[in-house]
Amino acid sequence: MIIECIVSIIHISVTVVVMQNLSVYKQLITKNHDFQKLFAARLITLGGDWLLTVPLLGIIYELTENPFITSLVLVVQSAPLFIFGSFGGYLADRYDRKIIISISEFVSGMVVVLILYAVNTENVAFILFSFSLLSVANSAYMPTSDAALPNVVSRENLAEANVLFFSSWGIMAGIGAGLGGFLTTVFSREVLFTVDFLSFLVSAILVFNIKKDLSEKNEVTNSIKQEVKFKDGINFVRNNNAIFYLIITKATFAISASGLLSLFTILSYDVYNTGDYGTGLMFGARGIGALIGPIIIRYFFGNTDGKLIKAIGPCIMAWGLCYFFIPLSSSLYITVFLLILAHSGGGCQWAFSAYGLQILTPDYLRGRISGMDYSFVFLSNTLSTLLMGFLATKLDVLLLFTIFPLTGLAFGFMWYVKTKSTWDKLHT
Repeated sequence: MIIECIVSIIHISVTVVVMQNLSVYKQLITKNHDFQKLFAARLITLGGDWLLTVPLLGIIYELTENPFITSLVLVVQSAPLFIFGSFGGYLADRYDRKIIISISEFVSGMVVVLILYAVNTENVAFILFSFSLLSVANSAYMPTSDAALPNVVSRENLAEANVLFFSSWGIMAGIGAGLGGFLTTVFSREVLFTVDFLSFLVSAILVFNIKKDLSEKNEVTNSIKQEVKFKDGINFVRNNNAIFYLIITKATFAISASGLLSLFTILSYDVYNTGDYGTGLMFGARGIGALIGPIIIRYFFGNTDGKLIKAIGPCIMAWGLCYFFIPLSSSLYITVFLLILAHSGGGCQWAFSAYGLQILTPDYLRGRISGMDYSFVFLSNTLSTLLMGFLATKLDVLLLFTIFPLTGLAFGFMWYVKTKSTWDKLHT
């Protein structure tokens, strides 16, 4: 009954809002073939990562029965992007973005084979190390694909393209995680990893066949590319308050949000007794929310860029409020519903802060700014996950789901108050 209600609510909300603005999304998905390829590659990459995450969380927990060590799965997934994300952004501004993405996808496929071998050894350290290499390979892909997006869509369709593009992270976190949890109960690990391996190869081929240049091509940008300096990106952030506010929003929000994700497995195993199925369902709810939230907010608050970006603060507050009620939930399915609502707000924060960075940053700097954005957010991801994994060994897990959402809610309020005047000046 509860599942049917959740599905009905999602169906009604998405249908009403999407039908109002369907033509733009339909055009992007069906008519813009270069966007199709870049978007499909994004779905494959993120889905491939999450397809392995849920099974690996379960494998590590079964091998160790230690919440902190289990949380290291998400740490090694995020730490390499903190370390190498800025360098990946530098590469995006210096070299052919199409080649960078294609190589990254091919290498990711090779790493999946190594992860399978590591899992079969049941050596926890080896499993974690091999999984970290997948993020190393992705450290160039993520900022490069972000920087490339404005070059495959028109300016007037860029907001909708971002809604789709950055909702893809939530979509595939949901589908990939849910599918990963399901497939582990139906098929062998070999089948799961083979599917993942092949998906990365398909992604590499798709991107390589994009016809448009993924960087702006003119005499000015060509000369700039010969003198790409990382410090130019830092100086751009320092001298532009709007860019600074947008970069810190993901990173600061992640301090409260990211570590709680590592506790989904503990909730599922120890509170709801639902194993990988429950973990996959919770990650799936996160993905559904991240999909529908940006679409709805874009429709109701997106008539100007300023209003769209200003909505980030209230969306973070909505995330905190919904998470705060999770400890009061006695059912996995009620928790799933709360997670859908919460990550509708969380998905907006991610999509619209990235959109703001794209429209306010010139193409020749966009890779470095995106790289710094990823470095900061994944530093916060890493620290938050480590902290939450440690605290889970000392405190009740449900207590953590009370404290940290309140800090997120407070940050959302302060960010909104501090930055409101900045976004009021954006009228486009």
